[in-house]
Amino acid sequence: MPTGSCLCGAITYLYTGQPIETALCHCNDCQKWSGGGYTSNVIIPRDAFKITKGVPKCFTNIGESGVKHPHFFCGDCGSSIYVQPEAMGDVTVIKSGTLDGEAGNIPITIERFTKYRRDFAAPVHGAIQAESMQRDMFEKTKADLLKKVATETKLRDKATILLEGVKKLRASGEINGNPNISLANIEKYLSQARYDLSVSRKLLQHWQNKLLNELDVHSLKFEYACLCGRLVEECLSVSSPDLRGSSKLDFGFETLAETDMLDQRMKWEALAFAPFPTDTFALQAYLNRLFTLFPVITKAHLKLRQSTAEFERKMNSRKGNHFNDVSMSWVINGLLQSDLLTKEKRKVLKDFQSNKAVLSEIADVLNMRMISIDKWEWDPKGVAIEQRRLLNGRSRFFHDDELLQAMLLRYIGVEWSVHLKAALAEFQSTANVWKTASDPVPALDHKRRKYFLAGLPWVPEASTTRLMEVRGSYDDDGFEDGDTRKSSLQITQALLHTLATEIIIKRALGQDVTVVRTDFASFGPSLPHLTITTVLKTLGVSDRWVDFFRRTLEAAIKFMEDGLNASVHTRMRGTPPSSPMSDFMAEAVLFCLDFSFNQETNGARMYRMHDDIWIWGSEASCTKGWDVMMRFASLTGLGYSREKTGCVKIGKEESQPSRIPSTLPSGDICWGFLKLDATTGRFLVDQDLSVMEYVQAWNIYGVRFFANNIGKPANCFGVAHVHMMLQTFRGIQSQLFGSTEHSATENDTTSDVTSTLQQQIKIKFGVDVPEGYIYFPTSLGGLDLKNPFINLGLIQDTIHPNSQSRMARFFQDEKADYARAIVQFEKVTIPARQKLSKEDLAKDQFANEPFMSFAEFTRYREQTSSLLYKVYKNLMREPVEQRVDSTPGVVEALGRESWGHLTAYQQRVIELHADDIIPRFSGLNIVQQDCLPNGMVSMFRESRFQWKG
Repeated sequence: MPTGSCLCGAITYLYTGQPIETALCHCNDCQKWSGGGYTSNVIIPRDAFKITKGVPKCFTNIGESGVKHPHFFCGDCGSSIYVQPEAMGDVTVIKSGTLDGEAGNIPITIERFTKYRRDFAAPVHGAIQAESMQRDMFEKTKADLLKKVATETKLRDKATILLEGVKKLRASGEINGNPNISLANIEKYLSQARYDLSVSRKLLQHWQNKLLNELDVHSLKFEYACLCGRLVEECLSVSSPDLRGSSKLDFGFETLAETDMLDQRMKWEALAFAPFPTDTFALQAYLNRLFTLFPVITKAHLKLRQSTAEFERKMNSRKGNHFNDVSMSWVINGLLQSDLLTKEKRKVLKDFQSNKAVLSEIADVLNMRMISIDKWEWDPKGVAIEQRRLLNGRSRFFHDDELLQAMLLRYIGVEWSVHLKAALAEFQSTANVWKTASDPVPALDHKRRKYFLAGLPWVPEASTTRLMEVRGSYDDDGFEDGDTRKSSLQITQALLHTLATEIIIKRALGQDVTVVRTDFASFGPSLPHLTITTVLKTLGVSDRWVDFFRRTLEAAIKFMEDGLNASVHTRMRGTPPSSPMSDFMAEAVLFCLDFSFNQETNGARMYRMHDDIWIWGSEASCTKGWDVMMRFASLTGLGYSREKTGCVKIGKEESQPSRIPSTLPSGDICWGFLKLDATTGRFLVDQDLSVMEYVQAWNIYGVRFFANNIGKPANCFGVAHVHMMLQTFRGIQSQLFGSTEHSATENDTTSDVTSTLQQQIKIKFGVDVPEGYIYFPTSLGGLDLKNPFINLGLIQDTIHPNSQSRMARFFQDEKADYARAIVQFEKVTIPARQKLSKEDLAKDQFANEPFMSFAEFTRYREQTSSLLYKVYKNLMREPVEQRVDSTPGVVEALGRESWGHLTAYQQRVIELHADDIIPRFSGLNIVQQDCLPNGMVSMFRESRFQWKG
């Protein structure tokens, strides 16, 4: 027989029999009453509970359900002992912490009011996750109400009892009001029916059915709220520690994750712990020659070194003032936004943010470390390395630094990164240092254009709209004023659009295009330390700071998974990931490649995103550029990824692919699921991928992965690219779910992702959900499964149908411009032209010449043509989503303001399924808003399904 007592022993009790339920309660009342995040409760029949000593005191409050909650506690020690809430009927809720011995060691079967769960309170494995007790209370009230209705014989009295019951439920907040039913009107009608004999039984039955439907709809809403909780519970039950690193759906495929991770670790160790013997004399000679090619470069290089020396002087002069309120803020925010910290350290750092006294003390410690930076060393016991498997299957190796260490290194890394970017940008912008790809218009031709086109308001002045100006530069982030920084994925998509656009223009202008793409193999882990220090010295970094950077690189590290007795090794090669200091060192090295490529190819453009490199242009320039890249890799101890290196030569006309010379790399040019086709010059979906690869990728990434890796639609890709994407998604679903047509047999319930999920929910939870539930936003109670066909359908009609036709139109417009130029030229007198041209020599050189030929007019299109500039910008443009026509009934069901805040995709989903959802749930809200576990769902989405691009 279980017994219990308060802390001081003044109150004792016992109970008999078995508990009705054991529960954790997260409601606000329990948090306030206990002073903790929740209470642990044993619920027993009231008559099975007995006080055996003392008389507890009582405090009564009104609970969330609107009824009284008497709380009983010891008047001497204040211990909370039990509660007897009216809403739960004849039960006593014992606080399990007051039970004696093993009686309090009980398994929890349910967690209630989980919508109020504190972040630190992890869900109990196997316990039902209930948002509140509303469903139980509602169903009990509903059952009592229906019993009362059943005892009445008159229809008007039945309807009146139902009306009063629904009014009480609404007043208590147990159900939300339905705007489609006016209880006030029904009340007036029933009042009239008391005397008006013309009110028919049919009308009374109609009102009664309306009220019954109101109750049934809310039962359905509570059922779906419960389903949502059970789905969360299922998600928790499969999220054991060994599975949390993967979001892969289970379709019966074995995973070799552990074996693969071990293999990747062995490869990483082979790089990290073996120093590369960089020939520093050869590398230094190469860099010395590079930065002394011309006097203007020598002067700019000297200025770069001087700016670095000045930066170091300012850093040293700060002494104990490096860390203050401002710097502490951006250092902490930067760490929180990075992938470096564990969950525990992230929480500690957030706690630091809210405590000014602690921040001040930490700043003092960090400032002292900056003063003694020359003596800084890693802990010889070793820094823990954590191997994390990303969703794309690759592993990365993260430092688990002590927090103050992480803050110090981040501060130094950011300071040096900011300086380096500014210094290199200034070097690059120095006149005559960085070569341009296009040849300038010769002086004589420039004068002729000024003379013959003078005074033509619709023709731009020479060189005002050169295409080179819109192709970016070394330090160009590609951002418009007011834009936020773009992600690497967005930048890559823009690069693909740029390449596709230039292929269209070059081919239309009768030019071949050679494209080379490559990526350094294991760039971060393989970057030799001697290469880094040699480059830093060349850029003017002092021996003092070079020595510090060398020490940061040569970290004593050990693997976290190897346990307490893990062996410690010194990193002899490579840099740690996700670190500003690593970015600073990598960019310093790769800048030398950028500059060498620019100088030796006479300004050919290299597009580099970190270590991912694209070059295109003539075969000769690409051959020269590739030779430069190979020589640089050899000198620096780097290598290129064989899998990601390729070359394609696209002829000026669609024909058989042109032969690739042996001086250029072999292999296809692929990105994601796209492959550049040498015949058409278009990016096509790579059809050589196996079904297993498609399935595995869909399992891991879902819609977002494919949408990103099939290339973002733009005018340069044309509507054919959208159709190709639609066909690809259709094929993926066909392979995954075994059906290719909508005309699947009636017994086939797994022909697509929708019906598969419907069947799984029905089998596991016994609920036959409508299609709309699968796709509706979570804010309306749906699962928010993404549908790629809807996204593509929204832009399909706004994208240019044929990207090639833009250049055909350009040639027509160009001829029309030439004809207008002739007419305008003949209208203007010779003296007027001479005056407008502002060129004295024009009087003698061109006065008696006829208007320039069409060949001369078009000779410098890429430097002077505003028409070509407009075509270029138009081809780069991404389509805008076309919103669906809204149905008045659908808009009113949600509210016009709420409808306006939805995305075009969400509006399309709701319009598609509204005819099924609205009658079933008397509106668009599948679940009452206060019953949605939005916090828990958001947590799962952020932690488990975050895509790594």
